[in-house]
Amino acid sequence: MRFTNNLLEGLDPRTKILSFLAIILCMILTPITRLKDFGLYFLVILAISFLARITPKQVLKRMCVLIPFVLFIALFVPFVKEGHVYWSLQIGYWKLDVTYEGAWTFLNMIIKSSLSILLLVIASSTTTFPDFLKGLSLLRMPQLLVMLMSFMYRYIFVLLDEARRMMRARALRYFSSRHREQFRVMGYMIGVLFIRTFERAERIYHAMILRGFNGEIRSVKHFKFSYIDFLFLTGIMISLLCIVSGLVYKIEHIKTSNVHLWQGL
Repeated sequence: MRFTNNLLEGLDPRTKILSFLAIILCMILTPITRLKDFGLYFLVILAISFLARITPKQVLKRMCVLIPFVLFIALFVPFVKEGHVYWSLQIGYWKLDVTYEGAWTFLNMIIKSSLSILLLVIASSTTTFPDFLKGLSLLRMPQLLVMLMSFMYRYIFVLLDEARRMMRARALRYFSSRHREQFRVMGYMIGVLFIRTFERAERIYHAMILRGFNGEIRSVKHFKFSYIDFLFLTGIMISLLCIVSGLVYKIEHIKTSNVHLWQGL
């Protein structure tokens, strides 16, 4: 257990992976008609962000990058999905019908995607990618998958730098050409980048073999479960169990019907 000012940063990565995956899985399986449950999911995620000490400005700054893509995909769903027509819009010769089923599907995509993105923002802010890979390895994920993700994370920035250098060279050597020639040059650049990537991968592979790489990625950090990990994971699981079991609806039923507590549960 690492002692930091941030509680979530000090947790074992396996604890965060299991708890966050459990929250996302429960949100996916919950019907959108149970809106109160999603309010409770939001409160759980809000409590996690409070423990992580992440400011709303940091969360909104990262969410604004991904939310527009979700909105763009979900925007056409109410007009495409078939069902009972709720509202019609006439634009010239075009008639757009909004259905009840499409509206609920749109709401389903927006709410679940937003909560999942919020949870992923918290996870990425409190867990480094190497620690995340180490947690996957400790959870007995396929070693080949973990190794590929590690190499992707390590060398994606190298490829981005290579692409920037090629774009800078093109801008210095290629002036005010037509659009057709621009597309041809971009095609050449993509081909050159692919060839350089393949050659770099071969050099890296031979260097790793010469240095005795056997497929195991070692880490300096050593993680182990502590009592704080157990308490955090237990609290998340109990909260999800209460939400999934419909405890809120049962309590409301008890208040309205004036029955005994144990009979209502």
